[in-house]
Amino acid sequence: MKKKISMLLIAILLMLGLSSTLIAKASAASWGAKKVYTTPKRTRGNWYYKKNGKIRKLRITTHTLNGVKLYKILKGSAMESWTRKLAKADEDANFKLAKKVGNSKYEAYTFKFHGNYGFNASDWLANDSTNTGSYYAPVKKHRKGKKVTVLRVGNGTDNSFSFYGYSSKKLAK
Repeated sequence: MKKKISMLLIAILLMLGLSSTLIAKASAASWGAKKVYTTPKRTRGNWYYKKNGKIRKLRITTHTLNGVKLYKILKGSAMESWTRKLAKADEDANFKLAKKVGNSKYEAYTFKFHGNYGFNASDWLANDSTNTGSYYAPVKKHRKGKKVTVLRVGNGTDNSFSFYGYSSKKLAK
């Protein structure tokens, strides 16, 4: 009886040992993203804006924009290298990979707008000069007789105005 139990125990341990060596860990490719970007304090929080008659919400935390992680932009040859790798892998994946990578993480940098620090966020490794992402900057604006801090959102290469984000739904109406 002891021999059967010990043989069964050895067989189970052998199976566990083999299965643990055969399982490959699936990890998402970082595509060069190493340093997490920290958003300026005045841009953080929940911002509400009106679009097509509905109040929508924009959430900016210390390291995310609407739940998508922000990373510092790669510089020089590292950017070129990772862009080439992504282009090759994208071609191999029937041109579906770049969009998935671009929507899974954003590259961001700080800029100054009328004396206030804001940030720009665009798709990861998006070296497309026609669309440089969205710009988020805090500004002062008169709303309903009060001077309030709002989030100005701009798009494109020239930071053209898109909408203002307000700190409450009441102000956004």
